Amino acid sequence: MEGLYLREMKLGDKNAIIDYLKEFTMQASVVNGLSGESSCETFEELYEKHQKNKEIVFQGYGQDGRTPSTTYLLVRKEDERIIGSFNIRHYLTRKLDDNFSGHIGYGIRPSERKKGYATKGLQLALDKCREMGMKSVRLGCYTYNTGSRKTIVKNGGKLIGHKEVLKPEDYFEIEL
Repeated sequence: MEGLYLREMKLGDKNAIIDYLKEFTMQASVVNGLSGESSCETFEELYEKHQKNKEIVFQGYGQDGRTPSTTYLLVRKEDERIIGSFNIRHYLTRKLDDNFSGHIGYGIRPSERKKGYATKGLQLALDKCREMGMKSVRLGCYTYNTGSRKTIVKNGGKLIGHKEVLKPEDYFEIEL
């Protein structure tokens, strides 16, 4: 597999991010891992939102609202193409835990799926979590999303919960 790395978004990524998002739209696919993109009208607004997300102050497990997070782009070294995006929440709250919303949300662009990029990207994201001092992370996915489930399990995920709702969900934990 080609070399991959994670890096934070830069202002110079405007055209690459627009291209990345356009592919999801053209494939009628949901964008995951690029926190808040659906509420932004411009790239600059999205960039600013990501900068502010890093500065949110965590007030404890019972806090309401957002927690600090950092979004990384998964980039292929060979051509510097954005392959995916990984959003890491630095902390979880009771509400996030109850809703099976984990530490890491991620997505791979539609044309690059089923090539092992999610598995490698999650491995790199787990390395970032270790650098942040996390001891374990939690991730949720829809039960029917076998690709995401396999990615989590390949990276050490252990099933810790299941919700039988309209869209059944599984919750995993990975010890770091």
